[in-house]
Amino acid sequence: MSTTKKLLLKVSSGHDVENEVVPVNTGKFVDIKSDIGLASVSVYIRNFDGSQLHQDNSLYNAGDSKYLNGDASNISSKESSGCLPNLRIILKLQPSQTISGLDLLFGNDCTTPIRDYVPTTLLATGLKFFSWFINPTIQADIYCESPYIYAPALNSFSTIGISDSSEDLESLIENDEENLALKSNESVKLPKKRNERIKHFCKLSNCKQFQFQEGIEYLFVFDTNYLQLGDSNYNVAIPTFGNRTFDINVLRYANNDLNNFNWTLKSGGIDGIDKGTSGLVLNFSLVNENTN
Repeated sequence: MSTTKKLLLKVSSGHDVENEVVPVNTGKFVDIKSDIGLASVSVYIRNFDGSQLHQDNSLYNAGDSKYLNGDASNISSKESSGCLPNLRIILKLQPSQTISGLDLLFGNDCTTPIRDYVPTTLLATGLKFFSWFINPTIQADIYCESPYIYAPALNSFSTIGISDSSEDLESLIENDEENLALKSNESVKLPKKRNERIKHFCKLSNCKQFQFQEGIEYLFVFDTNYLQLGDSNYNVAIPTFGNRTFDINVLRYANNDLNNFNWTLKSGGIDGIDKGTSGLVLNFSLVNENTN
């Protein structure tokens, strides 16, 4: 019998509070009540063969008719694995107070220092390429006790929109034109197309002019093929020059201490994991499980 590191996804309203398992590839949302509002999360991962806690609630791919344990599912999903990236995280947030576009942050953090396990040159090179080719507005400290990488949510997500009941989720995601301007300040001119919105909000002065309004439900979709998490193989590919990528095999560095990281949505606190007000913490952890 051998041991394999299996992926486990849990979500909570903060780093130090009780969390719950997130079903994968089902389209089901897990709701979290936090100090910045009501948040929800749904996750899709290609070829997901998750831990034991996912066996009776998750699918290998979206559209499958059986759960990971082989039991029949009654899930009716419009998503299919053919149109999905390696990883899709869908978040909804209904703020309980107005939040500045400069303050609502999204990114990664970790409660375990990584400097003792990952070479410094590798960390520095990866961060440099991330800043150059993915998001120039990131603020990061990857050498501290609780490393982090944060940026404004406005330029971090593939899709952002108003979660309007008159328009279904799939339409919001598939439409290249976003509806974010529907509830924004009329004096703030917003690009309609998603790529133009990302570019627009890479200027922090533009982020400062936008406000996420109290009581409005916002939709955020994060899509990436730079992470490969399927079939118990975990790799990061950061784009560099031309069609090249800077590749990191996660299993090479994972151990009993460095075995998880978070996707975090919060208000304020771009300079530290313990700063600002937490909204949602989605934890990805690798757990050792016996396999035949």
